[in-house]
Order: sequence, then structure tokens, then C-alpha cells
Amino acid sequence: MDWKIFDSGPLSAPFRAQVQDLEAQVQDLEAKLTFLKSFIAFAKMRGTADIPALLLAYFEVVALTAARLSYMWSFWKNVEYRSTCSFKLSIRAVDFHVYEIYKEVLAASNSSASLHTAVMDERILNNFNDSLISRLWELLCCSSSFVDSMKDQMRILYAGLRFFRSILREHHEMMDEQNEKIGALLGEAGIIIFSPTLSRVIEGEVSFSGSTQVLDFCDMLTNTNIHIKHFEDQLSVSSTIQSLPNSSHSLRASEVSQTSSRMLSKGKMPIDHEVMVGLDDEAEKVIEPLIKHFEDQLSVSSTRQNLPNSSHSLRAPQVSQTSSRMLSKGKMPIAREIMVGLDDEAEKVIERLVREAKQVEIVPIVGMAGLGKTTLAKKVYNDNSIIYNFHIRLWGTVSQEYNKKSLLTQILCSDGKHSRMDDEFQNLDEHALVEKLYKKLKKNRYLVVFDDVWDTGAWHELEIAFPDDKNGSRIIFTSRFSNVASEVQYGGEHHNIRCLTVEESFELLQKKVFGEEEECPQALHELGMEIAEKCWGLPFAVVVVAGVLATIEHDILVWKKFAESFTSTMVSGTDQWKKSLELSYEHLPYHLKACLLYFAAFREDEKIGAKKLMRLWIVEGFVEKIEGKRSEDIAEEYLMDLIGRNLVMVGKNRSIGGVKTCYIHDLIFEFCKGEAKEKNFLQVLRGYDELSTFNEPPNLPRLSICSRGEYFIKSRLFFPHLASLLFFDATPGYNEFKLFNISFLFCIYKRLNVLNLEGINLRLKELPAEVESLLCLRYLSLKARNMEFIPQSIAKLSHLETFSLNSDEIVSLPDSIWNMKKLRHIHVRWRVVIHVPSNDNGVENLSTLPNLDTLSCLRLYEEGENLLRRIPNVRQLKISDRQTGVLNMSRLECLESLTWWGNYSSGSREHVELSFPMNLKKLSLEYLGLPCSKMSLVEKLPNLEVLKLRKRSMDGRKWELMEGGFPKLRVLTLACVEVAEWIEADLDSDDGYFPCLQQLILFRIYNLEMMSACLGRISTLETIQVHECTNGVKSLVREIEEAQEYNYGNGNMKISIRD
Repeated sequence: MDWKIFDSGPLSAPFRAQVQDLEAQVQDLEAKLTFLKSFIAFAKMRGTADIPALLLAYFEVVALTAARLSYMWSFWKNVEYRSTCSFKLSIRAVDFHVYEIYKEVLAASNSSASLHTAVMDERILNNFNDSLISRLWELLCCSSSFVDSMKDQMRILYAGLRFFRSILREHHEMMDEQNEKIGALLGEAGIIIFSPTLSRVIEGEVSFSGSTQVLDFCDMLTNTNIHIKHFEDQLSVSSTIQSLPNSSHSLRASEVSQTSSRMLSKGKMPIDHEVMVGLDDEAEKVIEPLIKHFEDQLSVSSTRQNLPNSSHSLRAPQVSQTSSRMLSKGKMPIAREIMVGLDDEAEKVIERLVREAKQVEIVPIVGMAGLGKTTLAKKVYNDNSIIYNFHIRLWGTVSQEYNKKSLLTQILCSDGKHSRMDDEFQNLDEHALVEKLYKKLKKNRYLVVFDDVWDTGAWHELEIAFPDDKNGSRIIFTSRFSNVASEVQYGGEHHNIRCLTVEESFELLQKKVFGEEEECPQALHELGMEIAEKCWGLPFAVVVVAGVLATIEHDILVWKKFAESFTSTMVSGTDQWKKSLELSYEHLPYHLKACLLYFAAFREDEKIGAKKLMRLWIVEGFVEKIEGKRSEDIAEEYLMDLIGRNLVMVGKNRSIGGVKTCYIHDLIFEFCKGEAKEKNFLQVLRGYDELSTFNEPPNLPRLSICSRGEYFIKSRLFFPHLASLLFFDATPGYNEFKLFNISFLFCIYKRLNVLNLEGINLRLKELPAEVESLLCLRYLSLKARNMEFIPQSIAKLSHLETFSLNSDEIVSLPDSIWNMKKLRHIHVRWRVVIHVPSNDNGVENLSTLPNLDTLSCLRLYEEGENLLRRIPNVRQLKISDRQTGVLNMSRLECLESLTWWGNYSSGSREHVELSFPMNLKKLSLEYLGLPCSKMSLVEKLPNLEVLKLRKRSMDGRKWELMEGGFPKLRVLTLACVEVAEWIEADLDSDDGYFPCLQQLILFRIYNLEMMSACLGRISTLETIQVHECTNGVKSLVREIEEAQEYNYGNGNMKISIRD
């Protein structure tokens, strides 16, 4: 059955609500069909040949319901039908009124004589176990005195069922005995979970304290947990699953049957087989076409199973010795160092070393671990031009832990003229060694390499030994940390070493595997390139992989299987790589360790928004609180520190300075993920297999999930002690999963500090009032395309600091929001309306959000200024102004970034008084209709660095620049503006216009006929970007280019023109 809604164009609000209701019912129906299918298969497998006629009739009702729903879908395009049909179908995944029959069927199957001869199908066991987990999970989410009193025992049962799920997914030989025991235990668990007594207690029909049936239920639950624990113990003491003990203490089906029958003896008699009808394949045939099956997980190839999965070693896969496509025998990898792809890098460094500057200079070579810093330094050190230019060349490896005397001795002996064991050095103290080194270097032009520098401590202790005779001496630092050289005297600009290209990676791989004289066979060339590409440009990764390829058969099939199975985990798990990263990690201050490990919570290769990341750091408690400093500023210092250590890389920079997006390398990601798990800092789950088989460790603090939304729901996770839950869609933008009910979040995760559900589209018009149960919440981020209302009860989240909502609607925030004094960031993707309290009388009694730092996008009406008074300390603000009156923003003294969408259709603003805060650094205007004559309001802003003037931001044909305007402007963007003349007020003035401008961006400029001549006289101008503009505009830009070259010889100014 195809459940996809037909694309019938935009829907009205009533029909949209109807669709959402129907989609929710579809999800419920699929859950019911899945359960019935698993129940029937399990009962048949356990030896039940017949089931009651009443249950068969119930199956028929479900099938008819599914057929009716399918019929509705098929006519969805018919608007007339759509307006008259009713979608109200009463659907529950498991119905209380048939619980008695479920229980009796399970009890009968447990007592069946064919129990020991049935073939135990692991898939059937898996499916039924999943159904039990789903129902038990729903029970754990219930709020009743009975469930609360039994929750500990029910959690134990839940953990036991998840344990079954994990071992049933493992494939071993001779599993029949184990599966038989699991089947017996699942039958017993099913009798408990589908107990009518339990359902009646939850529904309030039976008193908890006065029912013997309830007491019997409690006894059975406890006994079942004991049996499951006994079974787990049997597995744990077994050396392998195949050799499970078959002692007199093992759990037998008869024991399960005896325990299961206790409840039956107190209630109904077992089913009379004379009133039963035969269960043939017809029941399954009715349900089978109606349920959507998930594809079976692809079987893992034997070669993949032989590939390494250890986190500590990398072994070559076992391969056949009889391949018909054998090209050559595997051989030992090339051990000597091979340099590839560093010629251009070496030239740049050599040029700095031999240039005419006389003063001693430190040239830092920086980059992340495994990028080849030391290799580059060696290449430079041994270059003929360096040997010719320097009288003395010395080398010392510092490393994280260094000994001053040992380092001095190493440097003195690195010229090969002495041995470190010579008495001459052994008998000298540190002071004498410093003096000896100074004398050796004095009056000589020297090059000394300090390899693997971790901080400035070693240099500060030794710098006295390096004379500056103004003869062009040089010192090279290699370091993972960009900021090392900037902290020392003579420190020059650091040289960031680049990654290898795919071609260079393949060249290195080829030489390490086949040697420098032999080339890779043509048949393996394409596979070799594929493997090289997966090494991410890191020489270290290439060398590690080459070490494997050199020891396996050079066979097309073997290499192909290796290429398919090769992942970053294989490299990150090697001892060398792990030790290398552990050094970097252990060298971090305590507060930065948590910040780095937190990167593992995001998707691999994701470019993470820096602001979002820093806000999460803050609410997680990683950022130290310092009086007088904003937490965001401290968090930014942390981020820049990690970037300076080359553990984090910059994706994009912000136009007003700082980092916009950042990311970490795949190998560092794998390290962080493993380290976070080992330290119980964060658990990362990817895909359904990991979600479904994950067994909760005690007090798991943080959980990050990257999966499809339906897998997250289907996995039925239950972690009541969880503090942070982050969900990311594994396939964003593809077949988006819609969730209609999030009540389980409020029932289970009441201790959450962080809830990030950006990867699931919540099909809700209003955020449920139950959100008030998350009293500890500090960060809430949701995606709900149709959400319009936030309940008053959100104010009970008194600790909330960040509220982010991705909605396509105008979202209404209640007036209770003004009571949330800790709120720092409100972000609504489209528009947000904030209601003003009706009981506020006078300016002095205004309810405010004193700590609010960012707000977007706020929709303003007549009371716009009144609302702005309530956010006095906001720094970043996006507003949509729907009013036509005065809007005085000068009182927002802390505001640094303002984006303002106006209402151009409301008429001219020639007589409207506008004002901007003096501290603005970034300003973006659109549809404001600001008269060109009033642009001086913007030009006078003393701290403005970035200005973006978009469509209809200005009104008029002539923009006359004010002399002395834009004193700090660095970036100017004109997009779709209709100005024809853009000129200076004083054409004869050479100064006073754009003194700091670096970048000019023109986008879809069609009417511009005259451009300011001062642009040709600005010495700071670096780039002009022209996108989709007329030929006339392009000609004006070329004139500026010519003027720049004529006035300043600025032939290096970059002009980018794209149509």
C-alpha cells in the first residue's frame, strides 16, 4: 500500500489539519499491523495451531480499516470527496479489549507439546520482541500510581528485552537452544505486558491496593526478571555463545510454562480448543500486503568480517591465495620516509628562510596531527639551497614532555660531529650547555629546527642561547598550535601546511606500497585512487593504509572489498594515530577537553554554526563564569583556542570578524567519539542497528542520535536520567519524517538540560503544554513547520536560556515569556510575535528580558517601540516592521547587529523620524524605503563595519555620499537596489570616503549609471564581486580597477564577475 499523500497544491488550514490527523492515524495503523504480524508469526512458531475466532474477527476489522484508509488515499486528489469524507478511525496499536485473548494464546503456546521441536526463527523472535518493547515503553511513559510503584521492575524487564534485541542480531552457529530459551522468556514477558490486570489498573478500573490479581502480577513480573537475569548470567560465563552451558540450573521451557500459568489459575481457564478455528496462512495474507516492510539489512561479506574492528589495531584482512586475478604477491610496506606533494610548500618556506631580512626570525610550520609538518621541515632542512645559505644547521625535537639538558645535548649533537654519549656533554650542566650552544652559533648564519613544539616554555628557557647577529639566521618551529609563534620574540607569520590532493595521496600510496621504482598495476589504479581519496589528504592516513595494502594480495577483488570497507575508524583506531591525538587531547586545559569532545555530538563532516555550538557549551556548563564578561565572549575565546591548536578548523568567517562555521577532521571526530564514550561523557548512536541494540549505561549524561526519524521512534529508547538529547536527521531534506505526538519526551526525559530535535518535523500547530514538565531545560531547539502557538506554561521553564524554533508560520509567544528572566536567545525562523502584558502600567513598571542577547525575527506592529524598551541589552536583532510610525532604536545601546525588513508598501518615510544605535557594527536593510536623502543616518554610524542594502532598502535615484561618512566600513553589499547615481557630495575631495573599505559586492544591479569615483582612490580595497549585473555596471567596475592600478599600482585587487 502506498501511503504517500498526493501532491495537490497548497491546502487550506482545515484541510491541512485533516491531512495531519490522517497521517497520524496512518502511523498508528502501521504500528497495529506490525504488531499483529509479529504476534501471529510468534504464536505459530511457538506451536499454536489455532487461535480464537474472536481474535480472527478482530484481525479482519483491522484489515478492513486499512483497506478503507487506502481507499481514502486513492481519492485524495478529488477536492469534492476530500470535503465530505470522514477521517475519524478509532485506532490503537494494541487494544485493551483483546488483551485477555493475547494472554491466553501466549500461555497456550508456552504449554504446547511442540515447543521443543519448533524451529526458532530469529527474525520472528526479533519482530515480536520489538513489539513487546514498544508496548512496554508505552507503559513506562504512563503516569499512574501502579506503574510508578512498579517502574523499577518494569525498567529491568525493559532492559532485558533490549538485551534480547542485541543478541538476536548477532549471527552464530548452533543458536537453536538459545533461541528456544529466548522464545520461552518472550512468551512469559508477553503475558505480563498484555495482562488485562495491568491495563485495567492503568485505566483506573482496578484499585492497586486491594487486588490479589495485582499482587500476582507483581510476583510474576519479579520472577520473569529473575529468569532473564539468570539467562544473561549464563551467557556472560560462557566462553562463546555456541558453548552455552546446559546444566541443571539452565532455564527450561517447562519452568517458564509453570510460572506463566499462575495468573491463569487465578482467572480464566485456558482456551478450550473445541471453540477454536484453524490458523492457516490466510490471516497473514490479509495483513501482509498492508504493511510496509523495511529492507533487510545487507549481509556483511566475509571479507568485511575479517577486516579490523578493533579500536587498537589495524590488521590486514585474510584473503584467498587462489584468486584467478592475482597480479602480484603482497610484500612488506616501504619503511623509509617518502616525500610527496610538498614541493610548493617547501618553496614557500625556503623563500622566507633565505630572503634578505637580517634580523633572526622564527618561521612556524603549523597544522593538525598527521599533516606532515616534520616531513616538510626535513625536506627544507636538507634542501641544497639551505645547505648553501647557512653555515650551521641544527635540529632538536621538543615534544610535549621535554628535558632541558637532553634537548640541548640533542641540538648540539645534531650536526653529526659529536655523540650524545660523549663525556664532553654528559659532564656539563644546563648552564654550561647553553653557553656552549651560544658560542657555537655566534657569528655564524644558522638554521635551527625546533620540531614538535607544544608551548613556548622550551623556547623561553633556551632563547638566550640564540644570538641575533643580524646576519639572516633563522629558526623553524613545527607545531600543532598556530598561536605558539605569536607569543615569542622574533615570531613570524605562521605557515599553514595544506592537505595533499587526491593525486598526491595516490602517489604517496603507490610509492609506499610498491616502492619508488615500481608503479601501481593499471588494473588497481582506479581502486587505488578511490582508497587515496578516503585518506582526507593526510599523509599519516595514507601511510597507515599503505601498510595494510602492502601486506595483502594485490588482487582486484581483494582491493575492491578493502575500498568498500575502509572507513576513518580504521585509521583513527591505530595505536600511532590514537597516541598522537591523545597527546593533543591531554595537553588541553580541562575546560577545553569537554568542548572538543562535544564535537562528536554533531554529524560527521558537518559545518557547525559557531554561535549554536557556543550556546550549547554554555548551557552544558563547560564555559567558566567570569564576573564582568559575557559567557558568549568566553566561549568564543575557547573556540579560537581550539582553532589555534589546529584541532578545530574554520569553515566560514563572519563578515564582522569571528568564526561563522567550524568543523573537525574525520579522524579527530572518530577520536572524540571514542573518547567521549569511554569517559561516559557522550554516547553517539548512528542508524537503526545502534539505536535498537543500545543498552543504557548507568546515568548516561548525553546522547546524540544521527538517524532517520522513524528509527528514533521505533527504537523506543528509555533514558530517564538523560541530561542532553540531540537528534540529527541522517538524510536531511530527503523523505522528511513527521512526528505527531511528543508526549513521551515530557514523560521520560524530565531531567533534560538540552533538547535538540532539529532533525524531526513535529506536525504540531501548538507546542504541548506538558513542556512545563522539563523544569531543568536550558536549551530547546525544535523544527515544526506548522507551529503557530507557544503555551503560557513555557514560562515554567525558568532556567531556559535558548529557544529556537524552525517554523514556516508566524509564531505567537505568550505574554508569560516576560517572566523568563534567564532567556538569552530567541530564534524563530520565519516571524515571531511577542504579546505585551496587559497589566503593565507606565514605563517604570515594564516587564523586561534583561539578559536577552539575540532575538529573531521579531514582527513589530503599532507597539513596536514599547516592545523594544523591554529588551534593553539585546546585541543581535532581526525585525520585520509592519508599522508606519516612528521607530526610535537609539535606546538599544548594546545593539551590534541589526537586520530590518520594512514595509515598503506603507508609503514614503520622507517625514518619518528614524534613528539607529551608535554601537552598530553590522546593518542589513530591506524594503525599508529609506529616502536617499536620509542615508546620512547610516553613514554617520561611527562603528559600522558591514552594511547590506537590499531590495527597496532605499527610495530615490541619487545617493550622494556624505564626506567623512562610513569611517570604519569594511564590507558593502548592494543587492537589487534601484539607485541610478551613486556619487560623492564633493567631487573634488580626495579624502573622507570609505577610508577602511575592503570588499564591495554588487548583486543584480540594473539601473546604476554612475559610480563613486572615490572607489578608485581607496587604498584598502581588496575585492569587488559582481553578480548578475548589467554590462554598464561591469564597465564601471573595470574603470575602478584601472584607477586603482593607476593610483596605487594595485594590480592585485581581485575582480570577480559572474553572470
